[in-house]
Amino acid sequence: MVKRKLSMLWLQYCRFGVVWAICLILLKTIPLGAQCFSSSGNPVGGSQNMGTLDKGLLSCIGFYRSSFSDRYFEGSKESSVDILKNANYNYAGTLLAYGLAQGVTIEMEAGYFVNKTKNYKIPAGYSLRGFGPANALISSKIQIFNNIEKGIGWSASVGLKIPFSRELQYIDNVRLPFDLQASTGAFGLVVQSYLMKQNSFTGMRYFVFNRMDINGTSKDGYHYGPSFVNAAFVSKHLIRTSGWPVSITLIFQVRNEIHRQNELWSEPEISSGSVKLFASPQVNFSLHETWNLSILTDIPVYQYYNHIQLADRMAFGISLSRSID
Repeated sequence: MVKRKLSMLWLQYCRFGVVWAICLILLKTIPLGAQCFSSSGNPVGGSQNMGTLDKGLLSCIGFYRSSFSDRYFEGSKESSVDILKNANYNYAGTLLAYGLAQGVTIEMEAGYFVNKTKNYKIPAGYSLRGFGPANALISSKIQIFNNIEKGIGWSASVGLKIPFSRELQYIDNVRLPFDLQASTGAFGLVVQSYLMKQNSFTGMRYFVFNRMDINGTSKDGYHYGPSFVNAAFVSKHLIRTSGWPVSITLIFQVRNEIHRQNELWSEPEISSGSVKLFASPQVNFSLHETWNLSILTDIPVYQYYNHIQLADRMAFGISLSRSID
């Protein structure tokens, strides 16, 4: 039964990744109150190791992400709903990766929501704020294909998503809404794929990244629908001179995110589920090819939401990484 369900979800993922526009039609047929940003765990964006590490190499990445929303969408159009003044979250995370063997890498990701906040218009000054550790992700990544001469590599990973807490958070004896909870409160499965093509002579690299999250149901009956992320990157390395220790890489990312509807005790939540398209420019500074500092921003290009939901306005991220042999 489980095997059959996973197979069906994988086929659905492939279909969404290739022709994501079809999802717009499907989402319109799903049963459609207004909701804030609804997270299925740790935010995605700009902090992945795109391939496997050499044996014995340790990679440490620390990253910070901030997101801000101040408008509602119904479908693909801005809505006149005027409930919240704005909402925002700030998230800090870390990703550790170790080259266990040639072509085999073990990764561990964890993070903490500094805040997940809704600021209401009525009553003036009223707000709700969640915070705390999110989910941990432990995964194993293997190199499936590597052609050094052609500069093509393909790797994939499977990981277990682990909630730091299965208990709902209460503030001043008030249970926070599910979308302000720091953790999903449920175990899950994450499957990721990384395809890379590089040209050392021109300093150009091309990446395709895919991620599928399958979430379990919390003990309070809440189930985040599966989510699918498909991203394409193009990067250009600016060659540094021998007397200058810093090199710069310019990166441009186009990312599609598909979130299926959430459920509460098996009943679909009408204001959940979305299709989004982002453009994300990014710049990376490398010091002696050892320390790497990356800065990126997410710009919404297209958003479609079931019923009425708070839409993305902008997001900013920064990461610092170090490789240790």
